[in-house]
Amino acid sequence: MIYRCNRFLFSFILYSVLLVTLSCKDEPTGPEMDCHLNDLYTLQHHFLKAAAVFDVRMDPPLEIKNGIIEYALTYQWVFNEDNDPMPYPYSTYFIDSIAFLDPTSVRVHIFESNQSTDYAYTRDDCELFLTAPGSNLQLELTESGDEISEQRFAIYDHRKRGVYIDTQYVQLDTFLFIEFRLGAFSTYEEIIKEFAMDHPGTYDTISVELVQNKTRE
Repeated sequence: MIYRCNRFLFSFILYSVLLVTLSCKDEPTGPEMDCHLNDLYTLQHHFLKAAAVFDVRMDPPLEIKNGIIEYALTYQWVFNEDNDPMPYPYSTYFIDSIAFLDPTSVRVHIFESNQSTDYAYTRDDCELFLTAPGSNLQLELTESGDEISEQRFAIYDHRKRGVYIDTQYVQLDTFLFIEFRLGAFSTYEEIIKEFAMDHPGTYDTISVELVQNKTRE
């Protein structure tokens, strides 16, 4: 009886380790090949990676961490002064469907809204590049084309803002949206370094957060 229990326990532990290993597979580092294209994709997984703040006066840019500033951009969204639950650009973060209308145009619908945008697109196998006035997107087909993903980096100018709270003057972190930047397989460090090179001497500290939409996790 003890032998059977030990063998069952060992099998359970081995199965659990294998399951965790499979669940933690690395993200792809490049586009797939030989993908087909469906007419409609419903995106059910929406992900927002924790923001990071960088001093772009340094070369290379230096990430700033103090246990507070890393979370301030999220606080700004949740506790915005206008009491708007989804101000711009947050209102465009999440996509719930992508419909291919014909060989050159696609309609992207924003999550839980009446807002949609028609894009022209070009395709390089499993990569698709979408363009519309004031907006560009990059899509990645996965699982041979059965799944699709989209990601952007939202970049903000980090500043200090003085306010009075109960007659006490304090300085709060505030973030002004600058732009979205594409980079399907890029890191925060790569995106910020690229941004700093494009805007030398223009900014002091910059915040970046990754917005990601997928058909499934």
